[in-house]
Amino acid sequence: MPDSVIRTEGLTKIFEKGRKHEVVALKDIDLEVQRGEVFGLLGPNGAGKTTLIRVLVGLLTPTAGKAYVLGRDVTEDIDYIRTRVALLPQEAGIYERLTARENLIYYGGMYGIPDDELNRRADRLLEIIGLKEKQHYQVKGFSGGMKRKVLVARALIIEPELVFLDEPTTGVDTLGARVVRNMLKRLSEEENRTIVLTTHDLHEVSELCDRVGILNEGHLVAVGKPDELEEKFKAANLEEVFTGLVTGEGIE
Repeated sequence: MPDSVIRTEGLTKIFEKGRKHEVVALKDIDLEVQRGEVFGLLGPNGAGKTTLIRVLVGLLTPTAGKAYVLGRDVTEDIDYIRTRVALLPQEAGIYERLTARENLIYYGGMYGIPDDELNRRADRLLEIIGLKEKQHYQVKGFSGGMKRKVLVARALIIEPELVFLDEPTTGVDTLGARVVRNMLKRLSEEENRTIVLTTHDLHEVSELCDRVGILNEGHLVAVGKPDELEEKFKAANLEEVFTGLVTGEGIE
C-alpha cells in the first residue's frame, strides 16, 4: 500500500492586502507525495511554491482546505510534525562565528539528540559533503557554496522523515552540487526518506526527481513523472512542458 507523507485537499491560501485587495497564493491544491519520493516543485517566481511549503511546515495557516503531513493535520498536530520534518529555506542563515561542525552540533542539540549520536551523525555528514578537513574552521571564511553545503547537512542532522529544500544547490559549484544531489539520492533510495525540493535547474529535476508538480499563479497545473508529462503534452523535454504550461505556448 502506498504510504502518503503529504496529502492536501482543496488547499487554498489567500493573503489580504488592504480591505479590498486579496492575493490568491494557492488555489484548490490537491496533492499527494509518497514516502521515499524525491518530489520537485516547479514554477516561476511567485507561483506559490514557498507558500505551499510554509503551509506544510506550519508557518502559515491555510485559508481553506486541508493539509496532512505524516498523517497529521498541519493545523492540529504541528508540534508532532516539526520534530520529524526539516526545512532549508533559500534564505537560510548560518552562524558564521561557529565552525562547520559546531553549526551541526548546535542545531541537532536543540532537538535533544544525545551527544554520542549527534557526533556520529556530524562525522558522517561532514564526510559526505566533503568538509571533514575544514570542520573546525569558522564558516565566516567559507565560500557561498561551502556554506550552503553546511546548511544542507544541518537540515539533515536530525534525520528527518521528510525534508523540504528550497533551491538546495543555490550558489554551489558544479562539483559541490553533484555532492549534494548524490547525498539526496542516497537518503531517498537507501533510507527511504522523502524529499521535496524547489529548483529552477531542470537538469537537477531530471536527475533527482521521481515526480514533479508544476505550479503557476497558485494553481497546480500538472503532476507526474517527467517522462510521463513529456508524453502527455507531446513535448521534447521537461523544459518544453514547463514553459508551455507557464506561458500557454506550445501546449495543446
